[in-house]
Amino acid sequence: ADEAGRGLIIGPMAIGACAIDDSVKQKFERIGIKDSKNYSSHNKIRAHAELIKKESLAWSIKTLSAEVLTNYNKNGLSMDEAEAYAFYRAIEDIAKQLPKIAEYQVDNFQAEGKLRSLLKENNSTRNIKLIVKPRAEKEFIAVGAGSVLARNASLEELRKIRTQYGDFGSGSTNDKKTINWLKQYYKKNHTWPKKIVRVYWKTIQRLENEIK
Repeated sequence: ADEAGRGLIIGPMAIGACAIDDSVKQKFERIGIKDSKNYSSHNKIRAHAELIKKESLAWSIKTLSAEVLTNYNKNGLSMDEAEAYAFYRAIEDIAKQLPKIAEYQVDNFQAEGKLRSLLKENNSTRNIKLIVKPRAEKEFIAVGAGSVLARNASLEELRKIRTQYGDFGSGSTNDKKTINWLKQYYKKNHTWPKKIVRVYWKTIQRLENEIK
């Protein structure tokens, strides 16, 4: 499993996971499934996401909107813990479809201990071996496939948001277009679009102070 959109200030964070065996692994290798960061076009990501859904033994996508992440933050839940819950819910989904999962491979993240405790608390996931590794999407094709599912879900949600709100750039705080869009929105409306913006981020407070 892997995530996409964690570092965005606009839009959701998505988690993607899929179950494969040796036969599916070979198919994915032939197709050229890889870490989503290595794709240059959304069309290719979308096409491969559909193939992953079709060919994998089971799959799950969990999308946490900016509004949900903000509510988690208000209730004292960190981004890392929110990610752990999403990883847990994804494997829980897959375990319902495939009771005999040997191991769950996840890209490295901070709340590994939280995920381990959640897995142990559930009878259907208690015996799954959890493997958490840095850059796991490059080592394990199932994690690479999960990253494609997550990235596609994130990009699709961003596309829908742009349809409603206009072009705000990538949604990243490193994107000047995104920052300018946020400033203009706040100047015009004197509030933030809480459904799509992670309003608890320090960047938002800084922008408010700059505008005032």
